[in-house]
Amino acid sequence: MKNRKVLIVGATGRVGGAAVEELLEAGLEVRALARSAEKGERSRKLGAEVAVGDVTQPRTLGSAVQGCFGVFSALGAGPGRGSSELVEYKGNLNLLSAARSAGVEHFVYNSALMADHPQAQKVGPLREKARFEQKLMSTEDISTTVLRPAMFMETLYMMLQGPVAFVPGHQRHPISYISARDIARAVVRAFQWKMYGRYDLAGPETITFNEAFERYGQGSGKRIHVLHVPLAALRLPGWVSPYV
Repeated sequence: MKNRKVLIVGATGRVGGAAVEELLEAGLEVRALARSAEKGERSRKLGAEVAVGDVTQPRTLGSAVQGCFGVFSALGAGPGRGSSELVEYKGNLNLLSAARSAGVEHFVYNSALMADHPQAQKVGPLREKARFEQKLMSTEDISTTVLRPAMFMETLYMMLQGPVAFVPGHQRHPISYISARDIARAVVRAFQWKMYGRYDLAGPETITFNEAFERYGQGSGKRIHVLHVPLAALRLPGWVSPYV
């Protein structure tokens, strides 16, 4: 592998940030795309090159992908990033187009487990991820890998407010979890071993949120109370904020 440079898009996020560290540790060169030099400062301190650009602005992507053999997209439509369609679908299409024009060999995409399930199609970000998956997998002039991780373990930290864990809805079905770091390690393998196709990523067992927080409490020595917030209580702020 003569050219060892990978462009990471979404490098300021949970999975993208971990991927910067793991790819550098594996000996690959990393270029991180950020919307400003300030937002890319953490990646730069880790040893990555920083390119300023925005996937919603196609003209800013040409120089970012130039000279890279691989692209890893960990894009996510968070607060202030615009609609799911604009970022998760159109943004990734812009990135894929720029990668193909620059002769990038390998495109790795971080999607979500069961993104194409009928229930998931009711959720904007998952629906747009599934749309882009289909587009990416049908592209013939670039090698592609789709990673479909289960629920992030880090989501448990986001639900914690002191000794209380706020879980939306009943959520009593057992599910799989995986850490962002393990997803990033899968990204490294995809590039190193030229793993193409679609891969589901999940931990070895399934547990409910209640069981997960019980284990977390045992490990941390803290008692955690789980509060299931009715979905009806979230619908009103959901009308006001598309992100909610």
